[in-house]
Amino acid sequence: MSQNYKLSVVEGVGVIDEVRRYRGSRILDIVSKIMGQSAPEIMTPELAVDIFYSFLLPVPDVVRSLEKGGVDEETSFRLQIISALLASPNLWPVKPYTIADSVTSLVASASFIEKLARLLQRRGGGQGEGRKGPEQSEAQDLDEKRISEMVSKALEQVDKDVKVAKDVKRILTGLGAGKGSVLAFDESMEEVLRLARETDITKVLEKIEGLKLPAVRATYERFNRGWMDGLEIGGDLERLHYSQLALPLIYFLASMADSKLLLYRKVTPVSKGPIYVLMDKSGSMVGTKIDWARAVAVALLKRAVSEGRDFYARFFDSIAYPPVQVKPNAKVSDTVRALSYIARVKAGGGTDIARAIMTACEDIQGGRRRLSDIILISDGEDRISPELLSKVLKAANARLHTIMVQGHNVYLKQISYRYMTVKKLEAKEVIKVVDFT
Repeated sequence: MSQNYKLSVVEGVGVIDEVRRYRGSRILDIVSKIMGQSAPEIMTPELAVDIFYSFLLPVPDVVRSLEKGGVDEETSFRLQIISALLASPNLWPVKPYTIADSVTSLVASASFIEKLARLLQRRGGGQGEGRKGPEQSEAQDLDEKRISEMVSKALEQVDKDVKVAKDVKRILTGLGAGKGSVLAFDESMEEVLRLARETDITKVLEKIEGLKLPAVRATYERFNRGWMDGLEIGGDLERLHYSQLALPLIYFLASMADSKLLLYRKVTPVSKGPIYVLMDKSGSMVGTKIDWARAVAVALLKRAVSEGRDFYARFFDSIAYPPVQVKPNAKVSDTVRALSYIARVKAGGGTDIARAIMTACEDIQGGRRRLSDIILISDGEDRISPELLSKVLKAANARLHTIMVQGHNVYLKQISYRYMTVKKLEAKEVIKVVDFT
């Protein structure tokens, strides 16, 4: 073992070996990407590791023996920062989100270091290019009161970021094999942090906070070489139940002639096309309407990936905007980008519902053999041709679910597989929209 390894200043962590130091380096990489420049040199991987464990451990404490002195400048600075961090009252509102959670602890660490680095640069006037400069020398000379103020201020930013990160993790965890792992999130931590700072993502997540989506109900169809699903009467010898071999030959032949043999019933899961969300962003959707529509889109994203279906989201007003797509095997970064796309849209413009539906049908034409679901969310009146759109939907093998937000459209009602009028923009209404077979 190399003798260059340093000890953590957090009680119980011990030696900061290569694995732990790598984690610290990754946190600093995220910080550099968010800042657009290298973090100050005083922000070492060892400091990042100590901050990470300060968030991760339930009741962290500093190594008391180090407080007696006799340590190098870098360790002394770490000790100052961690002591101030653990003593700050702003830490404890954050802890419920980070205790024993590696993902949110990583986000909290990167957020904290980034804010602290900016405060140090502002005080020292340096640019923080990773070289020794005013911000480093002054950081080492900061008094205890000033460090405590900077740490508390940095924790205010962490509190905002980590709450969103926790909600994003809840959305993404369990969507597929490996989707909820620390490694999967580690690759996308920069995107998660940027998403946390999107002002509108908080509004979206508040709408679905604590929302329990209905269990996925698989749909099956008969298939002679599928899974055994029960018993039935018929004449297909390939699915013959073994008990029929004990019948007298004459009785067996008579039952076969009358198709009255006991058979295994076999089924296979029905392969479905995408869930395609069309969201009206016209001027009348501003405010709570667009927030609710975006919350529905996020809930439908969860359903789509849990069912192994492609997901599309497209906003429209008088024109249809480019869609975002998430495949069942998508990376965490792809899903985070989709969430960011949904959160960023601003209401404004006119309404052209017919063009939006036709564009969606064109997108899913390639999978027309599979049943697709188009969920249209709008509040606007728009004169359309029911006959034309019915043909377009049939050609795409798509069902139209129309969700009218405090509005009504008699033409859409004629062509919709499901038509809902939502008056109260509440979580229970989100469940009704998402729960369909």
